[in-house]
Amino acid sequence: MWKYILKRLGYFIPTIVGVSIITFTLVRLIPGDPVEIVLGQHATAEVVDIYRRQLGLDRPIYIQYIIWLKRMIRGDWGVSMISNAKVTYLIFHRFMYTVQLAIFSMAIVSSIGLLFGVIAAYKVGSKIDKGLRFLSIFGWSIPSFLAGLVFIYIFALRLKLFPAIGAGEIKHLILPAFTLSTWGVSYIGRMTRGSLLEIVGQDFVTTAQAKGLTRKRIWLKHILRNGLLPVVTMLGMQFGWFLGGSFIVETIFSFPGIGFLTTTSVLNRDYTVVQGAILFIAIIYCTTNLVVDILYAFLDPRIRYEKRV
Repeated sequence: MWKYILKRLGYFIPTIVGVSIITFTLVRLIPGDPVEIVLGQHATAEVVDIYRRQLGLDRPIYIQYIIWLKRMIRGDWGVSMISNAKVTYLIFHRFMYTVQLAIFSMAIVSSIGLLFGVIAAYKVGSKIDKGLRFLSIFGWSIPSFLAGLVFIYIFALRLKLFPAIGAGEIKHLILPAFTLSTWGVSYIGRMTRGSLLEIVGQDFVTTAQAKGLTRKRIWLKHILRNGLLPVVTMLGMQFGWFLGGSFIVETIFSFPGIGFLTTTSVLNRDYTVVQGAILFIAIIYCTTNLVVDILYAFLDPRIRYEKRV
């Protein structure tokens, strides 16, 4: 176990460095000059050059990256080129909203998705199973932006039950969370069903049936206990994805999370915020995956991670 954890930590740093290099490079390939956007169209060429030198944008890109990386390691993530606010403040302030949305969305995915999957597997071949499978395929096929627009039209504009934009109260989380969970519920439902049906065909289940155990007892004690282990891993990965911020969902609902912050920063060519936000998202996602892998090992001691790495 410790050997596996150390190896995973050894992969962690190169992954983050790779993400930082790619992000730093791609951000500078975005069309548009951030200096001209900040100063406006009426700024003189001399003022533009002075401000560009102050930001260090006149230096070679590899020099800019080294300087930026050293500052990031020291904890100095810079300031926003647009608002002049500290990048760390903007990221952690917006991240709190994303955490709320992620927790609410995970509650929906884990409860509804697992329930659909278990019922479909238990009633395999029945009309209930076929109906739930249809709903799963339907939910899987709907893009997030389309689901969000449909939810806004029905529940915000027509029924006026929930607000379409903003944050701060639980009612502001309803529509974004259900939009974000549409794909997750469908995927977890299908994965749960498939995992449970795979366990049903195992020899130990046949042995339990031969001993005369009731179907309900077999499902509760043997099938669910073993069949839900892969689902736990996928739920953890989805939570990491939710924590990373759903750019499309947060933008549609103007939800002030880290995904919306990154999107608006890209549009404003705010280099420092984009770089910091994406690097922070990568750290969160990699950390979540590491925790999930370790948790999975504790849940199923039979797994030998050393052979997989």
